Amino acid sequence: MLQQLIRMRLLRPSCRRRWRTLAHLGADAILFQRGSRALSPTVWIAFLALFMLMDQRASPALVIASGIGLFIGLCVISLFDIRYFIIPDGPLIFLCVIAPLSWNNLDLREAILRLAAGAIAYSSLRLIACAFEAARGQAGVGSGDARLYAVAGLWLGFAGLPSCLIYATLSALIWTVIALRVGEHTDLRQPMPFGPHLALGLWLSYVLGPLQFG
Repeated sequence: MLQQLIRMRLLRPSCRRRWRTLAHLGADAILFQRGSRALSPTVWIAFLALFMLMDQRASPALVIASGIGLFIGLCVISLFDIRYFIIPDGPLIFLCVIAPLSWNNLDLREAILRLAAGAIAYSSLRLIACAFEAARGQAGVGSGDARLYAVAGLWLGFAGLPSCLIYATLSALIWTVIALRVGEHTDLRQPMPFGPHLALGLWLSYVLGPLQFG
């Protein structure tokens, strides 16, 4: 019954049109097409990291498979946020479910710390969003971004969260410069999707490991 409901939902005309739109958006970003050029560096950096992950032959097959699942889920999240300014719950739930596959035999204490990292990541980004809204009178970081950062906590733990945010911030700055240059973003006061950059930060931190400070 559940499979039938999922199949019916995915095959609805509106849903098929949405997936076609996202597929075209992704293809345009890969090919540096007009309208998606600002996203192209993010896409190609993500693919480069994917090639690096696939080259890690010493890693357990389950870890590699979960990494590929992470990549696919983050691609869906990024395209949705770029096109519709929303981060859907479905891919986030999927990433939460497969996150333990990447932990590679963590003990119970470490697993609990991953869950705590997710909770604190969500709370910290929500606090930042509330402070920004109180100061500027408009929303800054959306609740979807906070949920994605919580997912980053599950995948990276406390050690990887600062790296995730640093990568995301740098990616957002690069995107903004390119978007303003090519006319895809005309005003700094316009809202910009942060999900793709947070997704890239999670992905790079997962593949490359946390940044080393000091």
